[in-house]
Amino acid sequence: MRLGALVVQERKPMPEPFASVVTPVYNDEPYLEECIKSVLAQSHQDFEYIICNNHSKDRSGEIAADYATKDSRIRVVSPPEFLPQAKNFNFVLSQIDGRAKYCKMLLSDDWMYPQCLQQMIEVAESNPRIVLVSSYRLIGDKPDCFGVPVERSSFPGKEACRWQLLGTAYPFGSQSTVMYGAEAIRKRAPSFFPENRFFMDVDIALRLLADGDFGFVHQVLTFSRYQAETITDVASHFNSWPLLHYLMAEQYGRDFLSAEEFKKRHNEVTAEMYRGLGEQWLKDMVRREKKKGFWDFQRQHLGDIGVEIRPALLAKGVVAAGLNLMGSLGTLAKKVRNETTKGAVRPL
Repeated sequence: MRLGALVVQERKPMPEPFASVVTPVYNDEPYLEECIKSVLAQSHQDFEYIICNNHSKDRSGEIAADYATKDSRIRVVSPPEFLPQAKNFNFVLSQIDGRAKYCKMLLSDDWMYPQCLQQMIEVAESNPRIVLVSSYRLIGDKPDCFGVPVERSSFPGKEACRWQLLGTAYPFGSQSTVMYGAEAIRKRAPSFFPENRFFMDVDIALRLLADGDFGFVHQVLTFSRYQAETITDVASHFNSWPLLHYLMAEQYGRDFLSAEEFKKRHNEVTAEMYRGLGEQWLKDMVRREKKKGFWDFQRQHLGDIGVEIRPALLAKGVVAAGLNLMGSLGTLAKKVRNETTKGAVRPL
């Protein structure tokens, strides 16, 4: 624009950072459309949307393909053959566009609020060292991921890891809760998510934040659905949370905690895990039958980090569980009856 002899240069608006949104799907026909609609309703519109159909046997593939004909930002891909969950997640991450600065995964039975991408990207853009952004979420009608200091949105990554390991806050939610820096994904290709780790989402968060910063949006931005017979549901019957706390402390506690903190926390989570194992041992004895899949599940995931069940600690756990149940002899019988009524939970 020219005003007399003065030339005024008009500034062009800065382009929005380009994001890749990815949804791996397998047999989620009842919920997939709601998930897709939540992505297309985002206030941040500069994104591609990759839906990875892992050879679904229901109409999930058809639903995804139909939406792809209506919106050019959507691409539908499939691996050459059916893949286990972690491998399928890594496959869809390998498909993201080279232009992407950020990557948001949204599981096919979950959805996100319209401002999710915009607010997560704003936090990420405030600090170039941020490699992972999270927020509050809903699990059904229950809020989650609280405990993060509310006066800030950017934190040293190791500080966030300490919250997780010490149990003062659990800020990482699930894959649907967080957004990753796309470059962090590319650097770890082709196996961004570890394929032999229990709760791979927490595992990769701890790995990323050892060298990067953490961003947090103090708003509820995603909804996670709890479904029966999913991997998460099955694991919940197998002492999964005490096992996770033990695995994380054993594998990463020494990296983020002082020697004194590690010793105290390691003792706590070890006792918690073995108390859960002890309770299951007692239930097996009362029922005179081992719970299907339970002990294999423990050995598999402990073995992933080179640990075995220790008989002496299991014995202590049996005593602790027995003392805990002694106040009401009917409690143990009730738990056994509940398991019997539900039937054996299928193994992972």
